[in-house]
Amino acid sequence: MVTAKTFAVYRKEITDALRDGRSVFAIFVFPFILYPAMIGFMSWIQTKNAEEARALTLRVGIVGEAQIPGLADSVRAISGVEAVHLDAPPRRLEDAGLDAALVVPAGIVDAVGRGEKAKVVLFYKEADNRSSQASERLKPVLDQVRRSLTVAWARSLGARAESPPEFRVEERNISSKHEMGRFFAALLIPYLLVFLVAAGSMHMAVDTTTGEKERSTLETLLATAATRGELVMGKTMAVLTASLTGAMTGIAGLWLTFNVVAKLFPGTERQSMQFVIGPDKALLLLLTMIPAAVFISATLVAIGCFARGMREGQAYASYFYMATIFLGLGSFGQQNPAQSRFFIPVLNTALLQREILTDTVNTMHALTAIGTSCGLAALMLVIAVRLFSNESVLFRT
Repeated sequence: MVTAKTFAVYRKEITDALRDGRSVFAIFVFPFILYPAMIGFMSWIQTKNAEEARALTLRVGIVGEAQIPGLADSVRAISGVEAVHLDAPPRRLEDAGLDAALVVPAGIVDAVGRGEKAKVVLFYKEADNRSSQASERLKPVLDQVRRSLTVAWARSLGARAESPPEFRVEERNISSKHEMGRFFAALLIPYLLVFLVAAGSMHMAVDTTTGEKERSTLETLLATAATRGELVMGKTMAVLTASLTGAMTGIAGLWLTFNVVAKLFPGTERQSMQFVIGPDKALLLLLTMIPAAVFISATLVAIGCFARGMREGQAYASYFYMATIFLGLGSFGQQNPAQSRFFIPVLNTALLQREILTDTVNTMHALTAIGTSCGLAALMLVIAVRLFSNESVLFRT
């Protein structure tokens, strides 16, 4: 079915797309602006939030400060924190003009010495920026309270303790930047590829079908020697080329952002990951994406053939676009997906690509995903040709 006439239609659609400055910008330029701009904006927001948080003067109420010697002085020693004596816990922090309240119950040292349960509570509001910042600043004080109560308990048992021994229980992430980058890539890239292919296909697919109806250029194209099948194949190949090119430039933009641009912003170089995809994995990602991209492109071309006008075509295409996005999102958090999920279009490709990036490819999963995607792609191409061949559908009003 792919003939010289098919390639002639393909060249015509690609040429039309390249003449559209908006399409060229969206495919070749926008990804290299969007991702660096996003990380730059996030870095700027993080820096501004940290500066504003450090500049806040916070009021912290203390109930029972005499129960633990030096508690109030420790609170006052924190920069930007004002300690307020309280006789009882306030019903509402706002009514007392407080950002947080630290409550130490009476007789807590004696209760600890007797082996009874005791509880010191810091009341704050996570939903309030000032209050949550007060909680963050008081963490060293809460650690001091724990140490003081530990010493009090040890003394009650006869230990000669002035301060607790130096011990620490900690978590340490030993993943390398390369491993973290691979984990991040396996999480994000399959979904991102689905998103970029669907987004890149939608506009061009509708424009080459419904758009030509409204511009009255479709009749001229139908009058050529090319068959309806050759016309549909040419248009689908053009849409496929645009979508895959957009996806590849999007991934390249993401790689550039994490490997180069992120290191230029303050505070991000230390946390940056080695976002590395070898040529073998890149080729496998592209090969596994092609059947799904053909399915998406052919479906959108069929939608464009069926729609009466651009507005209707864009509405139908938007519904399909949202469906593909939801299917792509389904790949998040699935560590060991069931075999049945590899029969679901789009989702199966995202899951297979995740296995490729984590070196956990299951042969049955790969065969199921590729076979299902190829079968559905062929089916949608047949449907698109049938719709394009039926003039009562193609030119319905």
